[in-house]
Amino acid sequence: MRLASLRLARSFGDVYSRRVQSSNFFLIRLTVLLGLAFVAVSGRAQDLGATVSEPGAFSYQAPRGWSVKETPVSRYKVSVDKLKNHFSAHISVVMQVYPGTLAAYVDVNKRAFAASPAFKNFQIVEEKQFTTTAGGIGVRLVATATVQHLDLQQIFYFFEGTGDNKLVVTASSLVGDSAAYAPIFDASLKTFSPK
Repeated sequence: MRLASLRLARSFGDVYSRRVQSSNFFLIRLTVLLGLAFVAVSGRAQDLGATVSEPGAFSYQAPRGWSVKETPVSRYKVSVDKLKNHFSAHISVVMQVYPGTLAAYVDVNKRAFAASPAFKNFQIVEEKQFTTTAGGIGVRLVATATVQHLDLQQIFYFFEGTGDNKLVVTASSLVGDSAAYAPIFDASLKTFSPK
């Protein structure tokens, strides 16, 4: 009887152990699958679309599904997303002649933004180096402000151009949508190439 109980207990223990191992294996597989699903969803932010270029000045790839348009307020074409919450996130480029360093140019722009009546409640959220896929180095400045009654987050990407030219790429979204747009903007601007 004692032997039979021991065999039964051992048998139960083996089955239980196999179930736990199987269950752990299931959890590991589930974790890996969910991780892959997360990566796949995150990867969508990096899907790229049409190339936006200005010969002799710059080029970059717009986010997939965005329109590339000429506008009367910009010298260069602008990448524009679909209307969301009464605003279209967009990416625009400005080129200016500035004979100083890129760091000095960034500082001049920060002071100009802070002093401009167009940017109410202007606040710098983050400033750091930004490196493109091709190895180009610029500055990424994240700021929030109220512009024409809209609470915006703008990411300014500053790059050296040819000669004394400096390029500022402005990626704008509503503050409430900024967490979703920031990786999309970064993925697009990783392709930026001053020419």
